[in-house]
Amino acid sequence: MEGSKIREAVQFLTAGDKATQKGWFKKPEWDVAGQNYEKAASCFKAARSYDQAIQAYQKASDALFKSDSIYMAAKTIESAANLAAQQLKQPERAAEMYKKASDLYQAHMAPDRAGEMLEKGARALEPADVDGAIELYVAACALFESEDRGKFAVDTFKRTIALMIKHKRYDSAIDILHRLFTIYQNASNQQGLNKTCLSLIITLLAAEDEVEAKKQFQLFCLQAFVQSEESAIASSLLDAFEQGDQELLEQTVRRQAVTFLDNGIAKLARGLQVPGKSDKSRT
Repeated sequence: MEGSKIREAVQFLTAGDKATQKGWFKKPEWDVAGQNYEKAASCFKAARSYDQAIQAYQKASDALFKSDSIYMAAKTIESAANLAAQQLKQPERAAEMYKKASDLYQAHMAPDRAGEMLEKGARALEPADVDGAIELYVAACALFESEDRGKFAVDTFKRTIALMIKHKRYDSAIDILHRLFTIYQNASNQQGLNKTCLSLIITLLAAEDEVEAKKQFQLFCLQAFVQSEESAIASSLLDAFEQGDQELLEQTVRRQAVTFLDNGIAKLARGLQVPGKSDKSRT
């Protein structure tokens, strides 16, 4: 069966190549070429010849783009990226194609799909290239912001922050947390704001920037945050740091509202140490 599918794929490739040719009275038929290349890719995929399938999808995407079928061009290069990520375990190759798909979806005025492609590329890269993954996550966040789609991309922001926290990129996490704060503020989501404010204080303390943590807390307390449980916890954390009271710190991070934060932030809180205290393990 696999052999027959490959032979069928080659026939579709040949037909696709023929459609791209031009002559004295013939223009390239890019739509026909794209359809044939896509059929070839499906046959290669069925035959488990994934690298050839990817190459056929790439040819299909190029041909469909030239025929002004931008959405289908994006969809076919996305299919190629999926194969590279899932079947061939080639994250860098997949990420490049996801980025191309993102550009095409954006050209088609589909910003949500464009952002989704950047995020898929980031997830593919996470095990192989943390910095590259973070770059794609940040690009996805920026795209959603530029299209005023931030409130629909909260999970993307949270995944970006989680990866940054996991790899101790605290300054970058603080920047994304501030941008998430703005999204919640524009959406009048007070619960989200409260959690984000506390997450910022925790991250600033983890980054050993107690001065900025106090400054941010004072700014947050000019708003409704001051009446929240998260505000009381933030205040207690700052008191613990100022007094060098590790016991108070440990009591504070065990409070329920901390456990309701995103996992990475909650774990970061449990690992805090007041200045001058040596590290010790916690559960």
